[in-house]
Amino acid sequence: MKRWNGMPGKDAPPFSPTVRQLMRAMHDSVVITDSNGSIMTVNPAFCAVTGYSPRAVIGKNPRMLHSGKHDRPFYAKMWDRILRTGFWQGEIWNRRKGGEIYPEWLTISAVKDAAGRTRCYLGVFRDITTPKIDEERLIQLAQYDPLTGLPNRRLFHERLQRALARRPSGGRPAVLFLDVDHFKDINDRWGHAAGDALLRAVAARLRGCVRSTDTVTRWGGDEFAVILDPLDGQRDAEAIARKILRVLRRPFNVNGRRISTTASIGGCLPQGKATTNHLIQKADAAMYAVKRCGRNAVRFWTRTVSLRRSSAIPRNRDRSPI
Repeated sequence: MKRWNGMPGKDAPPFSPTVRQLMRAMHDSVVITDSNGSIMTVNPAFCAVTGYSPRAVIGKNPRMLHSGKHDRPFYAKMWDRILRTGFWQGEIWNRRKGGEIYPEWLTISAVKDAAGRTRCYLGVFRDITTPKIDEERLIQLAQYDPLTGLPNRRLFHERLQRALARRPSGGRPAVLFLDVDHFKDINDRWGHAAGDALLRAVAARLRGCVRSTDTVTRWGGDEFAVILDPLDGQRDAEAIARKILRVLRRPFNVNGRRISTTASIGGCLPQGKATTNHLIQKADAAMYAVKRCGRNAVRFWTRTVSLRRSSAIPRNRDRSPI
């Protein structure tokens, strides 16, 4: 077996010295296979990214790098494109020698002879782990609250719009607005660090009260908003709201202190062609009506745009099986 400049090949691969030099100089990873898909050569950047030496991959099929994140239809579609057009480009996840999976931007080109026959395939890829992490961080900053890790208002609006768009197919969403009662007093007495810790604890309990299809959002300050989707009706929404009240009444252990609080909750279900702003405004108004009437209760906005006193759920009904 002949070898050239640290890149072994099978019986003197048909690459000129210039091509070999270019491959060594490239910062992108390069792999060349024969027409049957067996690896003929790789460059040093390939070895640095994958962790494999040239000796470990020469003669093997690149499928040895598969991460398992893509199914057979993905690869079938990719190769159908390559065989028809001689080219494919896209994001793909592969696996390093140590087992770590990573994202790469891959370009595969078929190299043909004068008669149009495929002689080999050229794969060039770049590890995009760092850009991917940066992208995920930007998404996290844009869509999630940094204190609690909950979705923020922007993501709340997007999810509520999707929930309303699905209404004709069955079920309907409800919106709850929740305010932590006397939060300013807690902040003033114990400090902002304790207040922040309490908000994180409230967020954790709220997540535990709802289903995987629901959304809990930190709206701002000590206010939270919840999308309950789907629901059969207001009775389901009231049951979940009662559960939230019951759970938040339990004392919190915050930085070694036992802190008790309650919540005021307002709710709204869509009637007719409701918009996101309509639901938000009515649920928010219902919540403030609860606060004016003494806090620690739930009220739902009615179709006649008045708050029913009966929807302030009394404690003796606080026996929901949910």
